[in-house]
Amino acid sequence: MKMKKILLLFLLLLLPLAVAQEIKIVEFKVDGTMKITVDDVGNAKVNEVWKFTPNLYLQMKQTYPTTYMLKREFENKRSDTEYKNMKIEWDDSNNQIKASYVMLGAAVNKGSYWELNLGEGDLTLSTQNENTIVLTGVQPLFGGQGRLVETITVVLPKDARNVRFENGAIKYELPYKESGKNPIFLGLAVIALIGLVLLNVPLKRG
Repeated sequence: MKMKKILLLFLLLLLPLAVAQEIKIVEFKVDGTMKITVDDVGNAKVNEVWKFTPNLYLQMKQTYPTTYMLKREFENKRSDTEYKNMKIEWDDSNNQIKASYVMLGAAVNKGSYWELNLGEGDLTLSTQNENTIVLTGVQPLFGGQGRLVETITVVLPKDARNVRFENGAIKYELPYKESGKNPIFLGLAVIALIGLVLLNVPLKRG
């Protein structure tokens, strides 16, 4: 969703490095998988895996030798969004970057429906099963020298209804739920009880 833009920026930065070092790269290829689990209040738990070709993975590690540098770049580019519990790690045995985090307010309540905006990109609806949607996208990189293949699985709250994918956003409806204990109403009840006590208990006069 968001990290794809950051990775594309990384790749654009890495391409001149590869040319300058006279490394012949036949094809840049990135396979991305993302799972987004949305709760009842619109927060999303996100897990991402990005698999690179070996040469591109090597360039990534040379440019960003620590995951802290990746995390800092990611957060700096997304200052408009609040993240919690972000973790990014290298997986050298599989030429992968793994990331997990919680995105606060990922889905926005529009009044009659909720909306989860997946950002810019040419995504296609692959499958939809009740509250789960799977999207796929293929995007060329560097004028055809590479490609990004992405699969996004979105799991909405179990009560989500009328789920649809429109113009790069997932829209859905949730039934209104009343809170069993509303602190405002509880306060009013306490005030009313105090009033009854004062009316029925004679005040002591000094």
